[in-house]
Amino acid sequence: MSITSASPNAADAARRAQREKYAREALATLRLEDLAPTKEVLALANEYIEGRLEAKELTTAVRRLYGRR
Repeated sequence: MSITSASPNAADAARRAQREKYAREALATLRLEDLAPTKEVLALANEYIEGRLEAKELTTAVRRLYGRR
């Protein structure tokens, strides 16, 4: 009996796709409220999508940009 699992590359791609989905949904919410994300926020979102920031780090960084804790 063999156990099949996703390859590391497939798993990484799936995680990236999920992060991209979350980021797109968050940015869409801003746009629904007539708010435009700044270049800084878009750059941070990209860092999150690429896996260089965790969700909590992204939230902290965005709040820091706007002087919120």
